[in-house]
Amino acid sequence: MTRKKPPVGPPAYRPQVGELVKDVTTDQDVVYMDTRGGLAYVRPVGGGLERTVDPARIRPLPGEPTVVLRLVPAKRRGRPRVDTEGAA
Repeated sequence: MTRKKPPVGPPAYRPQVGELVKDVTTDQDVVYMDTRGGLAYVRPVGGGLERTVDPARIRPLPGEPTVVLRLVPAKRRGRPRVDTEGAA
């Protein structure tokens, strides 16, 4: 019977969704969105298109983790009101 060897080195950094992190490939601060299929998805801080990066190339920023919040206005509910007043 063979036993698996324990991983060597420190555990991989796992950011929270929405956390501000450093992409060492481009040396940019980005917002971490998710990890799927072995790739980390990140987005520019001001918004924009998501792109993929190797999760091993993401580093925490100095200090406490910072989570980026984006407020989205609620959609109007119900059907649009039709104004029939003054119609001939």
